[in-house]
Amino acid sequence: MKYRSDIDGLRAIAVISVVFFHYSIGKFFGGGYVGVDIFFVISGYLITSIIYADITQRTYSITAFYHRRVRRIFPALFTVFFACLVASFFTNFPSEIHDIGKSIASSIFFVSNILFYSSSSYFDQKMELNPVLHTWSLSVEEQFYVLFPMLVFAMRSLSNGKRILVLFTVSIVSFLASVVQVYIEPTAAFYLVQFRAWELLMGSLLALNAFPKLEKRWHMETLAGIGLLAIIASVCFYSNMTPFPGFAAFIPCAGATAIIYSGISKKTFVSQILGLPPVRFLGLISYSLYLWHWPLLVFTRLYHQPYGAIEKLSLFGICIILATISWWFIERPFRRPPYRLSENTTLGTATIVMISIATLAVSLGFISNQFWQYPERVENTLAYKDYDTKNYMQEGTCFLTDKYNSFSYFKAEDCLNLSTNKKNILIIGDSHAAHLWTGLKSVYPQINFLQATAAGCRPVINGVGKKRCRDLIEYIFNVYLHKNKVDAVILSGRWKASEASSTLYTAEVLRQFVQTVIISGPITEYDQPLPRILARAIAKNDNEEEFAKKHLKTEPKFADDIFSKVQWPNGVKYVSVYSIMQTPTLSSDIPVQFDYGHLTKEGSIYLADQLRLDALLGL
Repeated sequence: MKYRSDIDGLRAIAVISVVFFHYSIGKFFGGGYVGVDIFFVISGYLITSIIYADITQRTYSITAFYHRRVRRIFPALFTVFFACLVASFFTNFPSEIHDIGKSIASSIFFVSNILFYSSSSYFDQKMELNPVLHTWSLSVEEQFYVLFPMLVFAMRSLSNGKRILVLFTVSIVSFLASVVQVYIEPTAAFYLVQFRAWELLMGSLLALNAFPKLEKRWHMETLAGIGLLAIIASVCFYSNMTPFPGFAAFIPCAGATAIIYSGISKKTFVSQILGLPPVRFLGLISYSLYLWHWPLLVFTRLYHQPYGAIEKLSLFGICIILATISWWFIERPFRRPPYRLSENTTLGTATIVMISIATLAVSLGFISNQFWQYPERVENTLAYKDYDTKNYMQEGTCFLTDKYNSFSYFKAEDCLNLSTNKKNILIIGDSHAAHLWTGLKSVYPQINFLQATAAGCRPVINGVGKKRCRDLIEYIFNVYLHKNKVDAVILSGRWKASEASSTLYTAEVLRQFVQTVIISGPITEYDQPLPRILARAIAKNDNEEEFAKKHLKTEPKFADDIFSKVQWPNGVKYVSVYSIMQTPTLSSDIPVQFDYGHLTKEGSIYLADQLRLDALLGL
């Protein structure tokens, strides 16, 4: 297959988008995660091109295919795995190492995407501190390449037109499934291969010449320009709120396909830019750069959250150095001839290495526990990271999340059931409203608390965010409160300073329907799960409260200051939750929060007691 420097340049765009997104560098990479989708298209194109070139030359064998994959994927990947195990032994607690080891073992056998899907939840912040979380994409690829070569081999006697028809049909089914699933269960659509296969197949169809050859130069240039703009628009204008993958993933995938397609016959202006030496170099190291960037960020975050541009760019510079070393000394020797090991020897050695590293990974937590011997309080405190929120927040009935990703899950008959002999107070908001319910219900049994909460947007009029959340808020504001009488409303959310004016406007409108509106302000937040911070303090025998203060985020305090200065109208009362929640633990050694900011049950009760709701309502 003819080498194309512009494809390396396309790899550079993909990897820079992903790294800048994860590192939060700049303001224009909110959709940088689409870089993974670009990689999928490139992979599908290149692998299919190689397979069909071998079939044409009658040299194709499935063993040879996996031999090439092992040489391409394993050396750098297993180096990163080993480095993560060593680093985690010295930086993580035994229970965390156990989780990391399980993740690495699943990544070794390319099923980490399934593990992450099955164990993920809205509150699972520990996933963000998993150094191999990014390997889900490699698992998707390798699962695809378990079946794809067999399908290709089975179709070897078919005409090219029939091959295209088969692959096109499969890709359409996968795409439609992704479009539907992203609104039913977005986590499944994101992680599982059946909802991502169409992205790789777009590249495969291109390799099979499924599209007519471009003859006119201006057609090539126009298509390349449109493709580049599609990718740039996706990177710049998508965000965490964009339903993804689904239809949104089609735009960057189509952009990547357009760029590859337009440059097949001749170099376009876009392909010339992508083929420039500095861009091409980033493409050459893109695999190693992708592998190293996430573990480096995770292990840095365990001790310090990089905030400023200089810190983030410095970290990125270290990534470039690591990736360059990895590419030159680890990737290249296994990819360039002469390569003297036979196919069977390579595959056999790879199997032994897989089993050895997997065994080390799953046993390292036990080894660490015997070696470090932390006080029992450390693991007891860390256990709060796995807090069970199912019934505590009424998830799936009165609180909608990614798992319950539709307004249809909201049980109005249970969540909005009015009492005839108690005061009725409606809690509206996101997860930072849902965690109030248990505490309020426990402290004020004489009040009937109603709950309408959904993760993904703030409780303001004409707010933006996840559809499930917008649908719920619109129903409450535009339907329910017009037809039902409640005594007070509590608005609570993960407020930003910029939302003070929209919150004021919302409160003024709500005063037409209720006697009192209570604004529950932003809560204290930490740069990593609070239980882990406290466990580190216990392990070091430091003062837990002082140690926790070093990890406080600054944004909630700034937002609280802005909200506190608002001239709230009569009947609207602001509560500075930030001021109340200054203690990280309760007297019984229980963390008040189980992740970066959500309350434990005990923390919720503590806050509810401190709110003095009876005084706020004049009871």
